[in-house]
Amino acid sequence: MPDVPSPYVYAALLATFSFAGTARAELPAPADFSVSYYVTDESGEFVRPMVERDFYSSLNRARCECGQQVGIQVQAKDGAELDLAAKIQAFVGTECAEAESSIVGQFLRCGALADALAATFAQGVTGAFHPAFLASGVDPSSPTRDVAGAETILGNACDGLFEGETSLWMCDPGANNTAGCQPEEFFYGPDSALSQLSAIPTLKFDFQPPLLDVENLTVEPGDGGVELHWDLPASGDIQGFRVLCEEAATGASPGLDFPTPELAEVPTSNHYFTAGNLCGDRPFSTVKAAPADVTDPGKCGNGVVEAGEACDDGDDNGPAGLCDESCGLRVSPSLHALDWDHVCSDHLPFSSKGAAIHGLENGKTYNFVLVSYDVFGNPRVHGRVVAATPDESFPGVGGGLEGEGCACAAGDSGGPGVLSLSLVALLGLARRRR
Repeated sequence: MPDVPSPYVYAALLATFSFAGTARAELPAPADFSVSYYVTDESGEFVRPMVERDFYSSLNRARCECGQQVGIQVQAKDGAELDLAAKIQAFVGTECAEAESSIVGQFLRCGALADALAATFAQGVTGAFHPAFLASGVDPSSPTRDVAGAETILGNACDGLFEGETSLWMCDPGANNTAGCQPEEFFYGPDSALSQLSAIPTLKFDFQPPLLDVENLTVEPGDGGVELHWDLPASGDIQGFRVLCEEAATGASPGLDFPTPELAEVPTSNHYFTAGNLCGDRPFSTVKAAPADVTDPGKCGNGVVEAGEACDDGDDNGPAGLCDESCGLRVSPSLHALDWDHVCSDHLPFSSKGAAIHGLENGKTYNFVLVSYDVFGNPRVHGRVVAATPDESFPGVGGGLEGEGCACAAGDSGGPGVLSLSLVALLGLARRRR
């Protein structure tokens, strides 16, 4: 973690920060504080400060399911006009100001990061929190609201269709005579005009896959490879595609080497992320959540894998899907889990209408799956598996493109068509992100 100042000496703080005495001062200004966010590793240790791409495209469902914590440091700036004896509370969540004072409302109360004297913030407050706190408030049954508390219970975990943008929230609970923080006592948060003028960093999060899917996926065999083609949706928030493949007879990966994204690297939006690929079955941290309701419990097709089922892809179950009508697998478990070992292509931009896959063995049948993902890396699997058998009697694929394991866009639109599609897609994305 970054260095935290040593315990303060009261006289030294008086020389640095203005002191309001016994009279209640006005609320602090957002510009009085510096808030920094950090990318953490498997142990929750700070690796590097977040940069703009982290703020806007890193917090996906997989990072939430793996519990890759968000590091944070809050520091009062030198010269800040603070009443050092006043209390300051800091929260993590969505619409914290409204939730804090509502007995019954749309939002649950936010997780608590700190409840301390302003003098403590002069030293610096450092911590970390599970990404689920950004999207979900604390369940009323929870015995604590502490973001670091093992017993804190959230209203939801990471499997809801959550997306939004928020930041740290700070308030002065003693600014008026009402107990606790009231909306007018919040001075730092994403909804504050003063906060926005102070360029407060906000965190975008998105735990849901692309809203729309491609159609009419087909595959054509060639010499040592195949070509896949599909039709694009008219709009949506697809950032790109990857093709996954396996040997149909064994479920083995063809061994085409496409590097996996590193846990702490700056996101490029050229990869998809799953919990299985990111942390396996060993999450970095966990958080408790109230039990989620299951629609049609015990019924194949409800989208939840239950006792006796190998898979359940909901509406995508079927004779051509990865999971059949009886919730049995039609592909290997690792391909169904989108294991990165099965990736057979580079990143394909959202305007791509096809891909050429090289480096396959003639005479061997392969299954192919198309995965789309949004700018955050949340994947959506096209619910149709296609199969083909390369053969030396067929022409080469991709218009003579070379390179073992290469995947090249085939049939990309050119000229005004690409621009038109891009604008429509961006408009759809903007509508979703509001």
